[in-house]
Amino acid sequence: MKARFYVLFALFALVTLVWIAYLFSIQVFDPFNLSGARLYRYTPTKEILIPTRGSIMDVHGNLLVSSISYYQIDIDREAVKKWAENKEIKLNDAHELLADLFAQNTSVSKDRVLARLRMKNAPNSLPISNRIKEMELDKLLRAFTDKDFSGYTYVFSKMQRIYSKENVAAPLLGSVTEVSDGTTGTAVSGALYTLRGLNGIESVKNKELSGEYGWREVVLDAYKRRVPYPNLKEKKPVPGRNVWLTIDSGIQEIVEAALYEGLEEYGAKNGGAVVMDPNTGRVLAAAGASVADKDVDPNILRTRMCIPVSFMFEPGSTLKGLTMLAALEQKIVKPTELIDCQTYRIAGRRIKDVHPYTQLTPRQILMKSSNVGISKVAQRIGAPKLYEKYIGLGFGQKSGIELQGESSGMFARLDRWGKQTLHSVSFGQEISITALQLANAYSAVANGGKLMKPFIIDSIRDDNGNIIEKTEPTVLRQVSTKAATDTLKSYLQSVVEAGTGRNAMMKMISIAGKTGTAQKKTEGAVGYSEGKHNAVFMGFFPVEKPQLVISVFYDEPVGVYHYGSMSAAPTFKRIVENILFMPECKILPFNDKLLENTHQMPNLQGKTIGQAINILKYHGFKYNIVGSDSASIVIDQFPKPNVAVDKNHQITIRIGHNDSEYPEIKNTDQMPYLRGMSLRKAMKLAAQRKIKLKIDGSGIVRNQSIPPGVKLSPGTVCIVEASP
Repeated sequence: MKARFYVLFALFALVTLVWIAYLFSIQVFDPFNLSGARLYRYTPTKEILIPTRGSIMDVHGNLLVSSISYYQIDIDREAVKKWAENKEIKLNDAHELLADLFAQNTSVSKDRVLARLRMKNAPNSLPISNRIKEMELDKLLRAFTDKDFSGYTYVFSKMQRIYSKENVAAPLLGSVTEVSDGTTGTAVSGALYTLRGLNGIESVKNKELSGEYGWREVVLDAYKRRVPYPNLKEKKPVPGRNVWLTIDSGIQEIVEAALYEGLEEYGAKNGGAVVMDPNTGRVLAAAGASVADKDVDPNILRTRMCIPVSFMFEPGSTLKGLTMLAALEQKIVKPTELIDCQTYRIAGRRIKDVHPYTQLTPRQILMKSSNVGISKVAQRIGAPKLYEKYIGLGFGQKSGIELQGESSGMFARLDRWGKQTLHSVSFGQEISITALQLANAYSAVANGGKLMKPFIIDSIRDDNGNIIEKTEPTVLRQVSTKAATDTLKSYLQSVVEAGTGRNAMMKMISIAGKTGTAQKKTEGAVGYSEGKHNAVFMGFFPVEKPQLVISVFYDEPVGVYHYGSMSAAPTFKRIVENILFMPECKILPFNDKLLENTHQMPNLQGKTIGQAINILKYHGFKYNIVGSDSASIVIDQFPKPNVAVDKNHQITIRIGHNDSEYPEIKNTDQMPYLRGMSLRKAMKLAAQRKIKLKIDGSGIVRNQSIPPGVKLSPGTVCIVEASP
């Protein structure tokens, strides 16, 4: 009996010891990899889902600004050890394999991954990179799944704005800053991260572009790895709305290129221009250029003021046309009467012209830009009526356009006018305006007397292309009669054809306009500077039925270029030529007369710089080369291939580097790589992803307006340029 007791006791003791040893091995050595299951957190937590910031498009749906999301991915080194054991490979080989997966599917180098995985005295969970693009993350996760590796976590890191056309319209589009939990910086898991607009359209439409946060419930283990769990709730984020502008990016590029060429040629400090549709108030281009912008970082350039709506200048003689409009409307001048334009003394002031005149008709007063003549016309109008006319045309007040930093200009109230103000204002002194105000006032002349409200936001659309808001043209008031504006149009046409604006004349289309040369006020003193001027030109075309109004100014051009006729007018002409030569421009019909004065533009894209220069010289074109000195391939040109170009028109070619081979992008909502494809293959791929293509040329795709990897939205248009 006693012996049996000891045997049973020994047996139970042995079983107990074995069971203790078994439990100890499970707890300490974890041979069945149960630590994750042991450490499950069954209480769900909420993970913040960051909405994608909306895109900004031009009026044709060409992408100007979009967003790319970046993610941070962490690797659990303890999980890597377990994975290596299960695969029966050495730990170093496992590190090599993971590093290869990163290098093959992301922009992270193999060496960086290996260095991170093999760090000593570091936590088990290590961040590998926080710059993994969304499309790279998708590829990497698929690669991990194929290799049966699950020892990773990823969280949203940051978002970056992508500018498809580089610096085009940079101050107008504006800039953003990163904000996370009320501070600037990248996001962490659970952080309320957003991009906030600082200026330009990004700021004005920040609310619409931002979208709405979402969230989802997740269950994490002790290593913060997601654990599959049923019935978890989720609220998807609402992407930001897409903002469609009235800006035509092609015209915007033309204007900016012309202004920068003008700054260099005329030695000016600043320049600005506005292109408007006078019949609707749509702003098709609003560009500024400054010598301070040269070689500046693009991110800084986007924070600069929008010169066309912020920079004030005295318009000089361009206001003579509007003074004459008031006189024509009141019928206080007759088309055939002769007005004495000899030196005029009034209110203690001696008013004279650069070139003395005797008697001039109203038409000739504008053609020859006579200060004396317009002063005498203003004397007939009287201060109250002229003040009322200028106020009616929008001077001294903001237009209400959807842009930050708009200036109201400087225009004294009538009760503060001095004895000389009436005459000064009649020819553009004692008043400061913006390029937008000048363009809008002359739009009223062009359209028959209606002052339109200028606008730059065409519509707000959701991610499916549905229009949420639409801006409609608005007539603010009737400021003149059609009879008066028609008469003034004919006068302004004479200015271009036989007067001071002859440098803006074109044989192929009728143009009306007015030059302006204004002395700048002396800073900190009374009076005007002798050596500093603003050069201005204001014009519209075609005169019979105006479709575009363009204002151009330069701040302090040097030498003879201080005259508006010598700098602003030629720039206006250059802009008009380039607009008319745009393939989609319907203003000027293609006819035999145009053919007689033009050559057909050759296709230079994809050619080496040497080949392109030889072709241009063969055709007798003047040319200008833009781009890095180390580049060797033509990546863009203006005018575009196969359009009619005036023989004396300067060709601009942009050079860049050869495109390397690009990987395939499988996500159907992202822009694929089209460069290097045949046009047929690119069209097929675009059709599959419901991308609208605008095609320039034929053969192999050399350039695409939307960068690869950018998230697409319905209605997006991508311009592809192809050459043999």
